[in-house]
Formats: sequence, structure tokens, C-alpha cells
Amino acid sequence: MPHDPAAWVALRAKEGEAEALTHADESHLERVQPLIILDRATSVAGQLAHAERVARHLHNHDRVLAVDASDVDPSAFRPTATLGELVDRLSYGVDLFDVGPPIPILPTLRECTSLRDAADIGRLGEETGAGVALRIQLLAGRTVDIAGVVDALKVDPRTIDVVLDLGFVEAALAEHVDLVHAAVDVVRTTGPLRSIVLLGGSVPPQLSRLGRWHQDRHEEQLWQEISAQHADVLFGDYGVVHPTPTKGWRPRNVAVRYACPTGWTYWRRPIEEPDPAGADDGSGDEPPRARAFRELCRELVDTDVFAGPDFSWGDRKLSNAARGNEKTLGRASRPVAFATSHHLAHLATMDRAA
Repeated sequence: MPHDPAAWVALRAKEGEAEALTHADESHLERVQPLIILDRATSVAGQLAHAERVARHLHNHDRVLAVDASDVDPSAFRPTATLGELVDRLSYGVDLFDVGPPIPILPTLRECTSLRDAADIGRLGEETGAGVALRIQLLAGRTVDIAGVVDALKVDPRTIDVVLDLGFVEAALAEHVDLVHAAVDVVRTTGPLRSIVLLGGSVPPQLSRLGRWHQDRHEEQLWQEISAQHADVLFGDYGVVHPTPTKGWRPRNVAVRYACPTGWTYWRRPIEEPDPAGADDGSGDEPPRARAFRELCRELVDTDVFAGPDFSWGDRKLSNAARGNEKTLGRASRPVAFATSHHLAHLATMDRAA
């Protein structure tokens, strides 16, 4: 890995997340390691296209994209086959004049990966020169055992990033603290690792209220508890969405999840009427979805939690939208893109003193 991040962020391979990453400030990319997670809910081809776009952009800034394909439907793809496809795509330039060495990725596997696939991913990590990341799902009552998969990787442990994944963190409970402490003690027995990351997310699967409200960032509170004893454990979260992906649908509301030093601030407004087909092409009267999002932006930038238009690309877009600028606000990806961009800047600049 060409840099030493201070935090990780796990994102879906979707348009909004990809747009945020490709507009991230270089100083923020120096502090944050993105992990793209491919899932079963979306077309694999579309997700690979987004991952390729992000990997190429990060490479231009001497950064490497971590990619986890473990959730892809095993009846259609094996994780190594999907990662191998991405590596093949990144072996070629975007056109005939784009000539250069292959663009590396950081291949990521789970603790439940078969030993055969672990060996393949280990070889892939050595070929790309980026090492590997091992993502471990932490569940109450289940003992962490990674000795077998680490042996199968056949790589130097100092090239392994271990990601301890709590998934949805509804509250920073004492049992979570005990679970993580025990897991950290186990993974340290494998030898000196490149890094250990605590990953979790507290955004609920659905926002059920309208208006504005506040929520604690439980994943951050939990990490602070852990880092008091394990100062080298890095913070990681799931960006501005729930950790578990769902089938996409056209919602009747527009929402923004905005991270700030005191926690999450959520905004949610109803869309007054359905958008007509093609209403988000930037022409003609502004569609209802775009109007609702613009009104939400005006509310957001007029509060004390707004970080200011210079904080990130997304904050600048939110400010522009509030002032009546910005087209195509009706695209479903725009709220996620703007909020994720702000979130990357938040992670890069937040105070990690435990």
C-alpha cells in the first residue's frame, strides 16, 4: 500500500459513491482507505464499471482501492473470478494511447472464504503488490479463527489488513466492546499485521421520520472505547448508508445523512408528486424530486452543523443547490454523492484522540 490511512470507509459500488470518490480532495484520500463492496442486489457488470472508474482515479493520486467481491452470487461468479475480471480490466488503458503498467487493487476476502479461494486471492495480492485485506464478521457467541485462512494466503502477515466488521451498530454496548477486544487479541496472534480496522455503521436501514433530527454515531463511540486499550486499531465505517444493501427502489422521500463532530444529522422531506419519465435530464421545469432536494439543501446549509462550501466537493454542491444552482438534482444518486463526499472529508479531518 502506497499510503498509511488513518481511517477506512466501506462503500457500495454505485454511482453516488463512485462520484464522491472521484471528486475527493487528494489530501482526504491520503487519510482515508476506500473499500468497495460488490453485492448481489445490483448488476455485477455495473458495479465492476464503477469500481474500475474509482480504481483508475485513485491510482492517479498514488492510492489503491480495496475491493471485496465475496457477496457476489456464487452461482454466477467466484470471488476470485470477479476480482480477476477487475484486475484484467485495469491491465489495459482506457484507450490506445493510455499505455502504462497495470493498475493495482487491494483484494479483500472474508474469514469464511474457502482455502482454495484464499490461496488465489493471496496470489492476486502478491501480483498487484498491494497485499490483501481480510474482513472478519464479528458475531456474539462465535469465536474468531483465522489461522487457516491466513496460512492459505501464503503472504507475509505484514502485508495483511484485518478488518473487524461489526456491521450495523445500533448502540455502543459493553458486549460489543468485549467482543472486539477478544477479536483483536486473537488476530494479533497471527503475527505483526499491516493494520487492524474496526468497521461498523449506525445508519438505520430506513429513516422513518420527516424533518431534521440528530443521532449519535455509535460506531465512533465504540471505536473510542476500543482505542483506549488498542491505540493502533483504525476506525472504519460504512459511509452514509446502512451496512446491509437492499434492492433499490424509487423512494417517496428525499434524505441526506450528514456526519458532524457531534454525531449524525438527518434530513428527510417528502416528494410531493411522482417524477415524470426523464424529468431529471436538466431541462424544463424542475421535477418534484429535485425541488424537494433543493429545499432540503437550503435547510441544511442554514444550520450550524453545515461544514461550509469549502469543506468538500459535496458541501460545495449542497451550497450551490441551496442558492438555486446545480442541475439534475432529481437523480437518485445525488444526495448520496454529496453526503458521501462530505463524509470522506469528515473522516479525513475528524479528531481521533481517544
